[in-house]
Amino acid sequence: MFIVWGSKGFERALGDTVIQCDCSHCNNEVVMQGKQIGRKFTLFWIPIFITSSSHYLLCPICGYGKELSKEILAQYLVSSTETIIE
Repeated sequence: MFIVWGSKGFERALGDTVIQCDCSHCNNEVVMQGKQIGRKFTLFWIPIFITSSSHYLLCPICGYGKELSKEILAQYLVSSTETIIE
């Protein structure tokens, strides 16, 4: 018998924020987006649990952004998506 285990990366869109600004990288005026990026432990190719995760505030055009804590990012998200953050 053998056991297949590993990890898999994921990216979850948390929604738009209330921040509208000029992106310092691409110079476009955009509404910034919240994203959660991390890795999940897999057993027989089935994701079981999150092993690491980071929350980012990103430009939707170029992807440039900044890492934030999930508490601070939750303050900037539009209220309908605040319950998504784990």
